[in-house]
Amino acid sequence: MIAKALTLEFLKFRRYKPFWIILGLFVICYFALGFSIKSFIDYMIANREGPFEAFFETGLPLFDFVDVWQNMAYITFLFKYILAFVVMISICQEYTMRTIRQNMIDGLSRAEYVISKLGMVIVLSLLAGLLLLILGLFLGMLYSPVKSLDFVVQSIEFVPAFAFETFCFLAFAMFLSTLIRRTGFAIILFILYSLIMEPIATTIMKHEYELATWYFPIRAINNIIHLPFGKYIFQEVQDYVKWTELLVAGGWALIFIWLTWLLMTKRDL
Repeated sequence: MIAKALTLEFLKFRRYKPFWIILGLFVICYFALGFSIKSFIDYMIANREGPFEAFFETGLPLFDFVDVWQNMAYITFLFKYILAFVVMISICQEYTMRTIRQNMIDGLSRAEYVISKLGMVIVLSLLAGLLLLILGLFLGMLYSPVKSLDFVVQSIEFVPAFAFETFCFLAFAMFLSTLIRRTGFAIILFILYSLIMEPIATTIMKHEYELATWYFPIRAINNIIHLPFGKYIFQEVQDYVKWTELLVAGGWALIFIWLTWLLMTKRDL
């Protein structure tokens, strides 16, 4: 059943050009970001001008091994949105073009449909992890002063953690697009909630009322990889992946998958 569902999903998008164009842009922009950051830092070090002169004077070891994995995993977090749009367009197109109804008529079960979309989410998440691995190795080998194997693999757990974070994020996109079923509305609501509504709500709760906010879905997913750059100005940062934060984010992913399953099994197509 799983092989059949995944094969059908591949056949659907094999000749769908927008899908491959978006994925191609994702890969290009992903690698371009890493090198543009390096160019910017080199420019600031060379000129040593402006309010950040002292900060850039000695350079920043963003791409040194040990640091490069967490740094790049955090810097590239916005690219999760491109993959989320791919998932949302894929699912909403099924309803707009009525291919999902035709697939059910042709014998595809609702379980196989959910599995096919979940398979796409897993493949895209693994792609994100693979790109981080390639980018981190490439930048580290170019710019890190230390290239011994023990330094290369140290903190490399941020690579699978980034893939898992992407999976949880895309599971939310899968649920929301299944709920809304209209590409434009789903993407707008996704952006509003993840970038505006929840961040504002959690900020107010945390700073005005001193309430815990770790249990909100986007906050929980983003908590897998913490902001790493405070260590360069001698602040304490979390430079490891915490299992409890993985479990909370994974719990939300399971909830989103379960809700998607409920929508598919209980609602008319």
